[in-house]
Amino acid sequence: MLRPLSFSFILFFFLLSAFIVEGLVEHYKVKKPSTHENVIENRYTVELSHPTEVTYFTDALSNAFAPQHIKIHRQFTHSVFNGVSFKLISSSSGRRFQHHQILQSLFDDESVLAVYPSRRVSSPSLAQSAVEHVAAGVNSSVSKLLSPHGLTQVDRVHKDLKYTGKDIIIGVIDSGVDYMHPALGGGFGKGFKVRYGEDLVGDKFDPSDDDPIIKPGPTPLENCDANTRASGHGTHVSGIIAGKTDNFTGVAPDATLAVWRVFGCTGGTEDDVIIDALLKAEKAGCDIINLSLGDNSGWSESPTAVVASRIAKRGIHMVIAAGNDGLNGAFTVGSPSTGDNTLSVASFDNENVLIPHFKASHVKDNIAFAIPSSTKVKTYPSGELVPGDDNYGFLGAGCPAPASVKGKYALVEEGSCHLQEKVHNLAKAGALGMVVYKNSSKIMYSPRIDNATIPVMGISVKYGEALIDQLDDDKIVELKFLGQLPLPLLTANTVSVFSSVGASYELDFRPHISGVGGSIYSTLPRKLGYWGTLSGTSMATPYVAGSIALYLNSLGKNYTMEPNTVLEHFQNYAYKAPLARGPKGLDSPLRQGAGLIQVYDTITQKVHVSPGSISFNDTASSNYKTHTLTIMNHGDKLVSYQVSNNATLAILPYDVAEDGYTYLEPLNYTTAIAKLRLSKKTIKVAPGKSVQVKVTVIPPDVDPKKHIMYGGYVQFKSRSHQSSHDISVPYFGLVGKQKDLPVFDHHTPFITSDNSTVVYDKHDTLTIQRSNNDTELAPLLNFRLLTGTRLVKVELLERINGKVIGDIVPPLTYLPRNTLTTRRLIHSLILDGYYYPKGNNTNAKTPDGKDDDADDDGVHIPLGTYKIRVQALHLFGDPQKSGDFQTWESGNIKIVE
Repeated sequence: MLRPLSFSFILFFFLLSAFIVEGLVEHYKVKKPSTHENVIENRYTVELSHPTEVTYFTDALSNAFAPQHIKIHRQFTHSVFNGVSFKLISSSSGRRFQHHQILQSLFDDESVLAVYPSRRVSSPSLAQSAVEHVAAGVNSSVSKLLSPHGLTQVDRVHKDLKYTGKDIIIGVIDSGVDYMHPALGGGFGKGFKVRYGEDLVGDKFDPSDDDPIIKPGPTPLENCDANTRASGHGTHVSGIIAGKTDNFTGVAPDATLAVWRVFGCTGGTEDDVIIDALLKAEKAGCDIINLSLGDNSGWSESPTAVVASRIAKRGIHMVIAAGNDGLNGAFTVGSPSTGDNTLSVASFDNENVLIPHFKASHVKDNIAFAIPSSTKVKTYPSGELVPGDDNYGFLGAGCPAPASVKGKYALVEEGSCHLQEKVHNLAKAGALGMVVYKNSSKIMYSPRIDNATIPVMGISVKYGEALIDQLDDDKIVELKFLGQLPLPLLTANTVSVFSSVGASYELDFRPHISGVGGSIYSTLPRKLGYWGTLSGTSMATPYVAGSIALYLNSLGKNYTMEPNTVLEHFQNYAYKAPLARGPKGLDSPLRQGAGLIQVYDTITQKVHVSPGSISFNDTASSNYKTHTLTIMNHGDKLVSYQVSNNATLAILPYDVAEDGYTYLEPLNYTTAIAKLRLSKKTIKVAPGKSVQVKVTVIPPDVDPKKHIMYGGYVQFKSRSHQSSHDISVPYFGLVGKQKDLPVFDHHTPFITSDNSTVVYDKHDTLTIQRSNNDTELAPLLNFRLLTGTRLVKVELLERINGKVIGDIVPPLTYLPRNTLTTRRLIHSLILDGYYYPKGNNTNAKTPDGKDDDADDDGVHIPLGTYKIRVQALHLFGDPQKSGDFQTWESGNIKIVE
């Protein structure tokens, strides 16, 4: 029976950013991307077996295609990765399918190791979209309040140990750097702070264009105008690492920077550009490479993750942002930070943040205010404050606006009509600006208003009521604006709310460790105001990169310590934070990793515990229940420790009773505590010796259907504080079997009509007209993933015997779960009457015996009646076992001419 969708669902469905899978070449060497929303049609990066094959393969492409049909983008000849990226340019559907046949033949060559469909990579997201500019910088006293160095012991390293990152080269792959900034050296090349790098794309590069403009340059200068979408991301990152002026000091101020610009002024980039930058950074001799970018895939098989992992194996520290999707719940750590051997960085909040303030007469305190993120208002003149209506405190203030607000600031409460309407009415009445508070907002209220033409300031209910009291007493209240002043953060030294949550889908321990990334004051390009505050794991990542530079600095020029060992040592001495808001207890290692880096202790302490973290996996197997920790004393004194279990709050990823296995967004907490069986409760380690402790987990006794993610730290409490500090090793595990989790959400997959207003169920027959070439009128196959999956197959079946005759789309691999955010809510595939015949039979026939017309999206499905089967592989499932898939089958699908 055909079911009409509810109006609310129709409206929401049309808002979705559904991915439409383009016609990828069907070949076993093609690595299908983890998400298809950013796949670039007819673009590929081919990995080849040897540098000499690059020229041969490029020539083969040129010989196989006419010049107007092929464009070579980049060639890679490097011991880490050899290959070619290119684009096919097809003038017709038949031509595209012919091109795919040629590519299949070329990909058969034994020199071709892998083929990656090219993807766009979004510009780095920021947890706060409003960039607070402080063009003149701040004085030394304010600078000290804004610096996070006291939280991480970097201040002690600078003052007492005198390490500043000298002779350490840190690569930054980002939006470039304004190296003419006074804090960043004032120049480029030998003798300057920014010594290496180049611009790989140019200002106008935007991968969303059909033919992006690429104009490489010899230097990585970030010089975008303020009217572009540029945020100054790369310059901000560079300042965190190595900026230096009288009133500002980065983490490693004497480190050398090597910057490759991969983002233009207005858009994202492409993965082959990032690969190019990674290879150039390795070749330039970088000790550390900072990647404050990525996606939400949660898998480690993307080409950038593969290349980053290979570079890390060569002894280069790959420091990568975990992501800013923490409000979307568990399993949101992004790629490439999920790659093997890489270092995944979470974020802590800073102690203070620069916030604009005003002084109101008759009110003792300076009043902090928030501004809308999209505001274009730059000036806040002083003026008188009056009620936004004739009965102040009334929710209808500003709906409409009284004449008394002309030339004055109006005080209003959020409510009644929309804020957008209030500010419009006040502006029309000639108000100087709007001061707004929300009755339920004990902290500073952040108003959401687009394109306000007058100043809008959000304040807390405390100060809103204080201002009402003064106006109620018929006092004249004057507002004087004080600019930006430091304000203590209530969440200081705890995990940032935006920081992505582990683990990886393979249950690897992620994130590894935290830096300070919430409300970080650093450099901005001169055109964007010189200085400003940004937030994100993008900021925490360079903080950790700079800290590693200080540690390497302490080892001397000829250091030999491997990146994983360095990471372990930082994990050993990290600070473990409590949960900022919610139940009392330590926050989960799946949010903070080992905790916030403590650089002085990491450098000065000589006892090392390996491994630096433990994953007990889920309870499907006993293979991961016991781990062995090795405690090594590289110092010259005997050390002794008490060994214990320091449990943290556990993560409750679902509310199974209410919402089934839809992830809680944001996640919730519970107090499920695991027990640890320790082979030794006390240990002594002599200088130059090591001791082993076996750790066996006894998971919490909780309902396995809830899939609770428990955690804690194996605590080594020092019994000799003069010679050693406390050490911790974070652990986590999961009660339940991940393989049991459903992959598809309730009521999905489902097929909808061309206008998405009708759902076809299993008892309905869907008719598809082959002669209709308008894909906008084609029905859609929709599915929503509750759980990430390595493989989704969408197959075409014969109706009677269920035989598989082909694929609707090539197999989809390494997909992340969907979230409740609009652009990631659901996946949709167009059903336009084409398919990929089984075994790539490009000579498929229609029933009348004539050769079928070919298209780039496959070939026409022969006339007849069929069914579609969608299969998704369960986590940790075996793709060779049909029972390891969750399967859905459609009703009849009739193909007519």
